[in-house]
Amino acid sequence: MKINILVLVMLTLGVDNIFAQSSASLPAKVNTEKKTDSEVLTKRRLGISLQAGSTGIGGSLNIKLAKKIELSVGYSMIEISSKLQTTFDGQSVDLTVQNKNNYTSIIFNLYPSINSSFHFVLGAVNSGNTFRIDAISADSQEYGKIIFAPNQLGRLTFNLQGAQWMPLAGIGFGRAIPNKRIGFGLDLGAAYWGKLNTTIEAEKAFSPTNDANNVSVLNDAFAEFNWLPFINFKLNIKLF
Repeated sequence: MKINILVLVMLTLGVDNIFAQSSASLPAKVNTEKKTDSEVLTKRRLGISLQAGSTGIGGSLNIKLAKKIELSVGYSMIEISSKLQTTFDGQSVDLTVQNKNNYTSIIFNLYPSINSSFHFVLGAVNSGNTFRIDAISADSQEYGKIIFAPNQLGRLTFNLQGAQWMPLAGIGFGRAIPNKRIGFGLDLGAAYWGKLNTTIEAEKAFSPTNDANNVSVLNDAFAEFNWLPFINFKLNIKLF
């Protein structure tokens, strides 16, 4: 009886040892499960951009809506004043062109391929779209025996007003929410501002210029300028 018990114990220990060795020889379980799209989206879904270009200086908040779609809500402002001299009816005229506008944009970036940063830009932008041109005589003018200085002759002002909400379209390079922490981007295209509405402000010697006929001529002259081109360079930063 003692011999049988001893044999049974030895057999039990032997079987346990065999199973232990078999378990140790098996390879460790490797997690081969791929991350789902939602997990990838959660890890990279929000960023900001700083931009400079034809619409001025500004920035945007960028949200990843899907693997190939990003939403950018941005704001920029521009204030430019340039001077030039031209000739009108044989008289030298100093022109001052002013562009002072704020732009609020809602833009969708559509990526044809997840492996490329090239994308299409579609959206809309809101702006005052006001451009001002001031004209004054560059030289004094003589009428009979009286000489008038340029400031005595007065000023002629043209105001150009486009649509406040403008649809836009274009192309871009660089992800608004980059794969790494920081990336660079370029967007270019055009916004449709429709038919420009022009008005004339005239004073002193230029007063006769401000009539309905001249306003109509001016509107016709700008009738074909329906698009506002844009190009913006961007510094894109991923938040998370």
